[in-house]
Amino acid sequence: MPPQSKEVLRRGVLRRAVPADLARVFEIWTSVDEHRFRDDWNRFTATAGAQLAAGRLWVWADSRAVHGFAAADPVSGEIEAVYVHPGAQGRGIGRALLRKCCDYLLRRGHRHAWLLTSPGSRAERIYRDDGWQEAAVEPSGAIRLRKWLVA
Repeated sequence: MPPQSKEVLRRGVLRRAVPADLARVFEIWTSVDEHRFRDDWNRFTATAGAQLAAGRLWVWADSRAVHGFAAADPVSGEIEAVYVHPGAQGRGIGRALLRKCCDYLLRRGHRHAWLLTSPGSRAERIYRDDGWQEAAVEPSGAIRLRKWLVA
């Protein structure tokens, strides 16, 4: 990647999503290699629209585009989504989004956060390297991970 492109990524911002972001969020959601969902636009907007309306959907964007998004549920303490466009992976965007979700849950009184991931995935390795620990294996085969937010 040319140096100027890396600089643009460094100047990106993590912010709450707005309705105009939904089309790009959908594009990211359907383009990732792991945890690939096949839901249609209507199912997607029902879920993402509710997250957006509740103020719990964030995006990482620069002057060109949204490159990643994340959502967390303040009731269950679960991180529902952390997705980064394949062309922007490996630059710390996912980690920044994950930290935002954890901070959000901590401020809402959660002592730990939960998330689901696929076994053997790159995402699982990243989460485990960040201190997430296996709490259960779901009937679907997904791994439920937990991270303590307070010592």
